[in-house]
Amino acid sequence: MDLIVKDREHILVEVKSSVSRGDVYELWRIGKLYERVEGIKPKLVVVSPYIEDTAKKTAEKLGIETYTP
Repeated sequence: MDLIVKDREHILVEVKSSVSRGDVYELWRIGKLYERVEGIKPKLVVVSPYIEDTAKKTAEKLGIETYTP
C-alpha cells in the first residue's frame, strides 16, 4: 500500500501482480480505516496487469479506480 498526498488529495494505491475480489474489499476496508483515523476520505486506486472480472465490477461498485495495461 502506498500513500500519495498531492494538492490536499490523499490517494491510497495498491500495486499487485493480480487482483481478486477479496483484494478489492481489503483495500476498501483500509480506506475506511484511514478515513476514520485521519479524518480524510482517500481516493482508492488499484494498479495491476490482471484484474478478475468480478474484482473489476466490485471496484466500480465501491468507487475504486482500476488501472491495467
